[in-house]
Amino acid sequence: MRRQKTKPPARRNRYILYARKSTTSEDRQVASIESQIEVMQEVAREHDLQVVKVLSEASSGYHPGRKVFNEMIEMIKRGEADGIIAWKLSRVSRNPDDAGTIMGMVQRAEIKHIRTVDRNWFPEDNVMMMYVEFGINNQYSKDLSTDTVRGLVKKAERGWFPIATLPLGYKHIQYKRLGEDEIIPDENSFYLVQKGLKLVATKQMTPVEAHEYLVGLGLNGKRGKPLAPSTWYSILVHPLYSGSFEYPFESGNVYESKAQKAITPEEYDSIQVVLGRKTKPRPKKHFLPYTGLMVCGECSCSITAEKKKKVQKNGNMHRYIYYRCTKKKGKCSQSAIRVEDLESQFVDLLGSLKVPQAFHEWALDEIKLDQEKQVEDRSMSIERARRSYDACLKELDNLVAKYLEGKVPEDYYQRSLAKLEKEKATRYKVLTAIDERVDERFEELDQDLGFAVTASQSFANGDDYKRREIISNLGSNLLLADKTLDIDLREPLEIVQKMAKDVQVAAERFTPLENIDNSANFREYLSENPAMGGIPDSNRRPSVPQTDALTN
Repeated sequence: MRRQKTKPPARRNRYILYARKSTTSEDRQVASIESQIEVMQEVAREHDLQVVKVLSEASSGYHPGRKVFNEMIEMIKRGEADGIIAWKLSRVSRNPDDAGTIMGMVQRAEIKHIRTVDRNWFPEDNVMMMYVEFGINNQYSKDLSTDTVRGLVKKAERGWFPIATLPLGYKHIQYKRLGEDEIIPDENSFYLVQKGLKLVATKQMTPVEAHEYLVGLGLNGKRGKPLAPSTWYSILVHPLYSGSFEYPFESGNVYESKAQKAITPEEYDSIQVVLGRKTKPRPKKHFLPYTGLMVCGECSCSITAEKKKKVQKNGNMHRYIYYRCTKKKGKCSQSAIRVEDLESQFVDLLGSLKVPQAFHEWALDEIKLDQEKQVEDRSMSIERARRSYDACLKELDNLVAKYLEGKVPEDYYQRSLAKLEKEKATRYKVLTAIDERVDERFEELDQDLGFAVTASQSFANGDDYKRREIISNLGSNLLLADKTLDIDLREPLEIVQKMAKDVQVAAERFTPLENIDNSANFREYLSENPAMGGIPDSNRRPSVPQTDALTN
């Protein structure tokens, strides 16, 4: 009787446990490296994962080139490990270069499994969620600075001067409700300042006389000292008192203020005449939508706008708007670009992002399905973290009880108490972080895909305010050089852009997508298409050419 050959047992995957914490404010709320290692070792034991190496580093994940991260990648490429265990994907990477490396290795099954505290990542999984996760991690780091700037510009567009220290006479309201004023008169100084401004505007007093008069009435500066002459002259030239302000300073972008006026625009002009500033009249409130959004690619100065008019011999007048470098830093060779040429580039960029509504709906369904698959994993992780946290609380209670009974000495009690308090804080961070941003991730993807569906048409049909809003939502580092626009798209939009061309080509095959059968076939195609992250069917029909959008 011939012996039947038996298959050798499958080799267990070998894992590298990787922990990282930045030394910057980027990860201020993240659990310590020691805590990450402790928690993930517990996860490895619970799921019987073989850890062959523990690697850790204190380094920002926003920039590529981390020494220990690169060591981990080389170990996997040499076949010394098959998977990664990390607390969160954000510990592995917050930059697109390293994220691309990880995703490419997962798709090629060079990395066979990534285990985080709340979920699994396998080569056969749809990669959409991993792209979203990495994209949000990277965007979080970029937005630490850009969100602040964008928020200030939005505040200016709403009509509120977006600076921390307002001119004398105004103050920020601390507790406001939606729709209420954000800047109000400071009753201790506004009406005195108003009185002084009107005295100068009507030429009843010179600026010097008005200053002495106000000091005599008890007007003080911000620090409680008598109003300084320099502060008074800055008040006389500040347009906010007449209902406008420039933001950013020297950008040429002037907004109408919603704060209460102290004087009329005409009175403001009168004061400037008194001060001898006829050559610097009060700025005109023309809204030029793209000022303050771009910088010069040659000298890094702001891009401003100006209106020009040309009168032909026959009397016809043509008006033009140009965007150009302010050249505040000196010599710059960049020439101006007409707004029509600039907007043409915006139209092309928005067109490269356009995807059909059917793709938006399919992507959201894929994410929902992915999240449903992870419910059990997250529940187990939350239960494990809850048990660990409760055990820590019990240890604390026991320690305090023994101390009160006189069973432990003071020095031992203080050391143990500090250690347990630190551990409790760490366990709480782990517990609260497991399910964090799950709903936010879904909402952000919904918004970004919705933006990609409608932005092109909204830009074409919108007014200047709408167009500015659309461009400001595209990303950061808008550079203008040689009349050509360059922009760092927000990470989720960059991902959409890589897929958009293939999606549009595919959508044309199933036109009209409003047809129920066509829509169903389109969704099936997307799910089976490897460029979208699905698993191809062995009998699938021929597909349109792919550009490997998600793996480049």
